[in-house]
Amino acid sequence: MEAASDLHLVPGSPPMIRKSTGAFLAIPSMQDTTLSSAITHQIRDETVLGDMRARFDQQGDVDFGLSFKHPSTGATVHARINLFDSIKGLCLSIRLLSDAIPSMAALRVPTSVQALTAVPYGLVLFTAPTGNGKSTSIASLLQHINATQAKRIITIEDPVEYRISSEKSLVSQREIGRNCSSFAQGLKSALREDPDVILVGEMRDRETILTALAAAETGHLVFSTLHAGNVVQAVDRLKQYFQSSEQEQIQAQFSNAFQAVVAQKLLPRADGKGRIAAFEVLLRNEATVNVIRTGKAFALQGYMSIRDGMQTMEDSIQHLRETHLIA
Repeated sequence: MEAASDLHLVPGSPPMIRKSTGAFLAIPSMQDTTLSSAITHQIRDETVLGDMRARFDQQGDVDFGLSFKHPSTGATVHARINLFDSIKGLCLSIRLLSDAIPSMAALRVPTSVQALTAVPYGLVLFTAPTGNGKSTSIASLLQHINATQAKRIITIEDPVEYRISSEKSLVSQREIGRNCSSFAQGLKSALREDPDVILVGEMRDRETILTALAAAETGHLVFSTLHAGNVVQAVDRLKQYFQSSEQEQIQAQFSNAFQAVVAQKLLPRADGKGRIAAFEVLLRNEATVNVIRTGKAFALQGYMSIRDGMQTMEDSIQHLRETHLIA
């Protein structure tokens, strides 16, 4: 399992891993092993209990966090697990999580994005397909705030990925299904808990989006994520959760609330040592606010100029090539 980020268990197939380079392959020592459905059923029966079991039985999948002792070293290992039913039986996708949160510098987060840790309020939205490091980037920003500022930080996640120990800030982390019923419910509760900074794990329904935008407009710094390939798609996708009669209002509310939209993509490093992130960055200024308010998200690409602290994905990838960090 060394240098692997994910483990996949599917009945009828060998255990598969995603290496830190992005390569997907069977565990070398288990290439000839065929998993039985009895194994995945046993894992479910031992780990998915109470309310989580009820959620799984109702919808056919469930996300949860799990911590366990490494059998060889005795070290505590944290994992994010998705259990889901399929025509082959119960399957598991397991993301192995690091205890250490990488610094913003180690992740090569653009300095304009690092500066967002100092803004007092607004929405910072990270977007990317699953598995491209959104959660890690946000964790690095939250940890910087935690280590350098006296703030009240509350996270609502599904599940909790990085455990953040309070330093200068006071941090509380809540997990969907264990500590609150939904993002919307957890966020509404958080607003009664005197927060300065809130992480909403994902914008995935109308109520969560409305509450997060309201929180950002009323003096809170809100971080969240969305599944979209780039900045323009992210801004457009927010509207899809609303009726056409509501979309103009949402455009105006989002334009008032946002501080930045950051898209990222993990690419194989030229030296073969894992992957490195390329970032697309849209920042708040008079022009970008007006473009979003008037519903012309398609034009945003032309406003992401490096001289204003912004950059397109193409800019970022080109810089990584020029500095020989990717091939």
